[in-house]
Amino acid sequence: MNLNLERRWLMPLAWATLATLLLVLALREGLGRWQTLTQWQALAVSAASLQAGARIDAEQLQQSAQARQIVIDHLQPQDGGWQVRGQLPSEQVFQDWLQQLQRDGSRPLRWGLEQAEGGLRFDVTVQP
Repeated sequence: MNLNLERRWLMPLAWATLATLLLVLALREGLGRWQTLTQWQALAVSAASLQAGARIDAEQLQQSAQARQIVIDHLQPQDGGWQVRGQLPSEQVFQDWLQQLQRDGSRPLRWGLEQAEGGLRFDVTVQP
């Protein structure tokens, strides 16, 4: 009789153990996905704040130009961006500078070069 009683409870106990294990696995998978989702959301918020905070100011323009031996004669705010005029040694320096400004998050909208005494003169409008 004792053996019969043990077998009677053995099958429900096995099913309960199996259900508990399946529940633990499902919770673990769900929590893992939730954590991954929150990490991606935090990364997206961080990237958006970096993009929004990528405004270039006069000091950054001056330093960037000075590092490339570009002389800025005129720097004036214009429509949320900057109107920049100055002198530089070559077209390649100007192209490299514009590409660096783009990598830093700015957009050169209009630009022009003209030959002058002692080098080139440039005129560029930069939007952050």
